[in-house]
Amino acid sequence: MQPLVIDDVPLTPAEVAEVAWRRRPVAIGPKARARLESGRALIDRFLAEDVPVYGLTRGLGGRAVTRVADGERDEMSTVMLRARACGGGQRFPVPAVRAFLLARLASMCQGRAGVRPLIAERLADFLNKGLHPVVHEVGSVGASDLALLAEMGIAVMGEGLAEFGGEVLPAAEALKRAGLEPIKLKEKEGLGLCSANSVSAGLGALALTEARRLLRLHEATAVLTFEAFRANLSPIDPRIVAARPAPGQGEAAAVLRGFIGAGGLADKGAARRIQDPISLRCASHIFGAFHSALAFAEPHVAVEINGAGDNPAVLWEDGEIVSTGNFQTPGLAQAFDLLAISLSQVGSIGAQRTSRLMGKRFTDLPDYLSARAEGTVRIGLALVGHNARCQAKELHLLSHPASSDDSSGYDVEDHEPMTPVAVRKFWRALPFWRNIIASELIVASEAFDQRNPDRPAPVAVALRDAVRKVVARLDDDRPLSQDLERVVALVEGDSLSRLVA
Repeated sequence: MQPLVIDDVPLTPAEVAEVAWRRRPVAIGPKARARLESGRALIDRFLAEDVPVYGLTRGLGGRAVTRVADGERDEMSTVMLRARACGGGQRFPVPAVRAFLLARLASMCQGRAGVRPLIAERLADFLNKGLHPVVHEVGSVGASDLALLAEMGIAVMGEGLAEFGGEVLPAAEALKRAGLEPIKLKEKEGLGLCSANSVSAGLGALALTEARRLLRLHEATAVLTFEAFRANLSPIDPRIVAARPAPGQGEAAAVLRGFIGAGGLADKGAARRIQDPISLRCASHIFGAFHSALAFAEPHVAVEINGAGDNPAVLWEDGEIVSTGNFQTPGLAQAFDLLAISLSQVGSIGAQRTSRLMGKRFTDLPDYLSARAEGTVRIGLALVGHNARCQAKELHLLSHPASSDDSSGYDVEDHEPMTPVAVRKFWRALPFWRNIIASELIVASEAFDQRNPDRPAPVAVALRDAVRKVVARLDDDRPLSQDLERVVALVEGDSLSRLVA
């Protein structure tokens, strides 16, 4: 696999995902290296001239106006990282840590952090050799991911814990096994390792990439439901969309029409009803709102994985080092809160579509899609619909905004956007979405087989066939947990996404 070169071309969330999940190697380009060298040269000059600079010749936080003694300036990098490495809660999985490393490396290569090229090279070494510092989930409030990035940064010094070869070890031992030596940090390099939003940015990039993939898969799944239901397609008619062109709705309707193509459902008179339940009728409206939320979030993520949130920022072109507020990320926090709210509606309407497929009064198919449901005992696939609704309730709980909860407690650092909480909350919502998609796939496949539509959309047939490879037709009531697990595994993998592409 060709290395991803960090230089002048901005990273995309998809490239972050490749490095995180597929372990694509990385390299530092010549222009990035020149920026690093220029930034460090200015740091050394300001040190020699004893220029007042936050975090370099002056203290941190409430000590910003206090001069740091000459003999303590390089020690400050080591001490400040140790003191701030204080994350809690669960540990992030390795792919997430890889995203953090890449996001910090890309931002660092702007030269604004003022670190030596050696520090950036070490982050690249971690990625290429598969050495991953242990980083906990809780401890950042979005005014730089200080505590969490400090956990990542101390591994550069050979401290803390790190995963290598599937084993969590003291970082010094992990470095040794990877053939690396601990680095003694110089002035400002501790701050350069942790004064950034790389946890929020890296996890946000992974979450966006997965959300884009799941959205397209859910749209294709909805088409399987349309075929099984014999839905009325008038709500996605381009003329209807143009009558009230809400942001994102036209895109979603075009995707659905593209999947349906020229199949039998598009024929005049193919629909069974003049008007369907809202969960089918308004699918493009809800998917469209999610498209719009993604479009709002993507530039915020792009800025954070490519820009410099360092404070202070080394303006090597102008020979200045200035204090900034670029660590503050309210837009990113609000974007992921919006995504979580929008996803709760996507999940809810998906669960409702699943349930509508099991009502004879709506479908003219047997209740619960069970040929034996006319008695008093059998309930067919009813609990798959119940499971989907339970998953949707979990999404509702995770849709509470984090960015409106400012928990600041310092006189100087007196506002916090809670960005990492907003991003992590959306990340945690994705497994529930996968379960909702899997539930709809199982029920829609059974309804599709019972309906046996004429000239169905190829994507509907392909999805039904993929489900049938792991889940048998419903001949009588049976435990359904393993069926769900198998289809969730399909949704988690990339085979269905390749199929619908």
